[in-house]
Amino acid sequence: MSLSPATGFPAEGRELLVVGCDGGTRDRVRAGVAAAGHRVTVADDAPAAFRAAAGGRFDALLVSHPLAGVPTRGFLQAVRHPESPCRSSGLVLVAEERLRREAEGYLGCGANRVLAVEQVERGVAEVLRPLLRVPVRLPLRLPLRLQVLGNGLQRRVVCESVNVSLHGALLRTPHSLAVGTELRFELFLPEIPRPVRGEAVVVRRTVQGSETYPGIGVQFTGFAWGGEDALKARVAAFRAGRLRPVG
Repeated sequence: MSLSPATGFPAEGRELLVVGCDGGTRDRVRAGVAAAGHRVTVADDAPAAFRAAAGGRFDALLVSHPLAGVPTRGFLQAVRHPESPCRSSGLVLVAEERLRREAEGYLGCGANRVLAVEQVERGVAEVLRPLLRVPVRLPLRLPLRLQVLGNGLQRRVVCESVNVSLHGALLRTPHSLAVGTELRFELFLPEIPRPVRGEAVVVRRTVQGSETYPGIGVQFTGFAWGGEDALKARVAAFRAGRLRPVG
């Protein structure tokens, strides 16, 4: 399959919330995102973070692991609660290298990325880049066929989208696929005779108890020839009111 790069440009000048990190780490975050123009708000602990978020949504959170006064899992569940202003925000756990593996256990359970404290200044901008894209999410229920790649197995899964953007999709599927799983997909769009084909990677799993369906979030990594243009056309049609949301 011949693939073109997936569409998407990193957003700049976004709102970041740094939670529970010490002064040195905060300074390294500021230095690391200065060139991008991101604005940094600091919260010393979880209660301060929720007070800050009550005043408006943050585009991404950088959260210390462990977080003083509250278990990491409990904080993540609160952030991803359906009524949380930051439910869909990017979330990066910042941990010492010796705790990195432990922190990675929360990937797909509310956290999107893990960044070692020692790598913050030189790595934070790149880690945030894919999390700060601003896709137009279409509330469309569309059928998809997935082919799970790797490990010598090429399992096929049929599922349905919850929403779709130029950059990825949220899929309703009972199949539990780990974050990082690579996929080949076929997305069936209305009024398009052939499916949009491409490749994607799993970037999160839905949070049990906070989201009403089992599923996965995928990021498109490439499209077969013509697929990207077809998806762009559907997005434009939706925004112009020519395509109605389904469900």
